[in-house]
Amino acid sequence: MIYKILIYFSIIAIGYVVKKSKFLDENAGAVLTRIIIYITLPVIIIKAVTSTQIEPQLFSLTIFGMISAFVILAVGWIIFTKSKLSDATKGSLILTLCGLNLAIFAYPFAQLIWGNTGLTYMAMFDIGNALIIYTLGYSIALRYSSEAFSVKVVLRKLITFPPLLAFLTALILNFSEVKIPYVISQLFGTVGGANTFLSLITIGIYLNFKYILREIHYIILGIGAKYLTGFAVGVLLYFISKMIVPNNPMMADISLLSAVMPTPLLSLMYSVEKNLDPEVAGGMITITVILSSVMLLFVSTR
Repeated sequence: MIYKILIYFSIIAIGYVVKKSKFLDENAGAVLTRIIIYITLPVIIIKAVTSTQIEPQLFSLTIFGMISAFVILAVGWIIFTKSKLSDATKGSLILTLCGLNLAIFAYPFAQLIWGNTGLTYMAMFDIGNALIIYTLGYSIALRYSSEAFSVKVVLRKLITFPPLLAFLTALILNFSEVKIPYVISQLFGTVGGANTFLSLITIGIYLNFKYILREIHYIILGIGAKYLTGFAVGVLLYFISKMIVPNNPMMADISLLSAVMPTPLLSLMYSVEKNLDPEVAGGMITITVILSSVMLLFVSTR
């Protein structure tokens, strides 16, 4: 567990170092972001969802994921929407409270702590979480960008957004019990294997400590809102899960833990794509990764 956490931070540090050495810059980060959004992340989504055996009781986890992501987002919206910050910074801060980083950050830990069953449970929770990120999150990114906002524009962008298309495709394949051919599965494994590395490198590239310190008041406010709300929602879902499935404590544990996972990487990707404030998003991601890592370390050593 500890070495995995150290590896994550080492990759972020590499991204930061190559930026400071001017080997890569934020333009390279934008290119990496597009590779993640259009290639590696859709592959990860298809692979995760199609490999999950969906049972009726697991749909409660999907609903829990939607509730968690929506409530945390609503709190972020209330806190920052009337702030005196620029639209770009305001939009990125709200986005950092839109959803949870499960597929990239938490899946390996879920498998390590609970095995394949735990990974399956977290994937179902993540389906609900992803729906909020891919719909409301993208709508917020458009709302605070320089692009003209309209319902028609949002809908057109959403139905052509690669991660969402991948998610819907994976659901169809899962429910129809279509098996992905071995060759394609191997290809997905190779391509998807690059996703975590590219994602963490991108975080490092956009990490700017001077900027974080300049907006530290709002970042601390956002972090406090995220974890206090996430913990409150997680505890509520923990007890609801106990009532729904009293003989399955793993569902309750995963509901609680998932609600306090880091800021989603897509908040950074949206910020880059829509010219918002990727430095603030990158700072929030890095800090929440540190805090959630401590929580996972505690859980793994109980």
